[in-house]
Amino acid sequence: MASACDGLELSVMLMKPKGRIEAIVQLAHGMAEHKERYLKFMDFLAKHGIMSVIMDHRGHGASIRSKKDLGYFYDESGRYIVEDTHQLTLLIKQAYPKLPYVLFGHSMGSLVVRAYSKRYDEDIDGLIVCGSPSKNPLAPLALRFVKLLEKIKSDHCRSKLIQHLAFSGYERRFVNEGSRNAWLSANQENVKRYDACELCGFIFTLNGFKNLFSLMIEVYDRVGWKCLNKKLPIVFIAGSDDPCIINEGKFCQAYTFLQDIGYMNMEHKLFDKLRHEILLEKDADMVYEYIYDWIVEKVLKKHN
Repeated sequence: MASACDGLELSVMLMKPKGRIEAIVQLAHGMAEHKERYLKFMDFLAKHGIMSVIMDHRGHGASIRSKKDLGYFYDESGRYIVEDTHQLTLLIKQAYPKLPYVLFGHSMGSLVVRAYSKRYDEDIDGLIVCGSPSKNPLAPLALRFVKLLEKIKSDHCRSKLIQHLAFSGYERRFVNEGSRNAWLSANQENVKRYDACELCGFIFTLNGFKNLFSLMIEVYDRVGWKCLNKKLPIVFIAGSDDPCIINEGKFCQAYTFLQDIGYMNMEHKLFDKLRHEILLEKDADMVYEYIYDWIVEKVLKKHN
């Protein structure tokens, strides 16, 4: 799919069930990973009659113009990644106009889908916010710092300092487990695969961090929410040991923020002892089942 924003070729993957399609789930992956990591979850959905679609975000996976562009967004604003996501929605809905449509975002993808919902909530029938970064009051300062570094260095520069400031707090909690990415998962095999993959764990360019921090600021800014679909079913899910949510109180603030904006059909669920990548933990099956049951109860029954 060529992005309507700038023509960038975005790599898209789709999985259909063998029989009747009951619903569609569009997935938005996280930072410094790629779409193929969601194949197991997509296979589960297909076996339950749900079609799923995912693309590599710009600057990720196969959605790059060259390898040096991993973590580079070809954008200054944080908007293109959101518009790409909406463009894919419209493309799929054009082919399947009558099917209920659920948007799922993990981690950075959870920022993308909330920024999307800020403008386009009438185009979806359900929203799943997974492993969401909680509000960080230092995000505006971080954005200004990144912009300053860009002027001194370049937008393609990969700053170990910014990487350290962004993630050292996450890493510190699991420092004795042998990998700086142990915070992602209690499933050590998942962490090993992540560490070994060249398409995972790369340091963002300054341009990438600028887009990331812009998204973090936008989703927690009360200005600009249209809230046209106030009854949109929304669920926040995360692992209780996910440092990205900071703590349970901050996690609660993230979903009550949307309640305060005006959304009326909100739920949340913390999965005990799981970390950031709840779809790839050893106990991922219970997460899959929870998501499927939520789709049935909150989306399919309402749609039928």
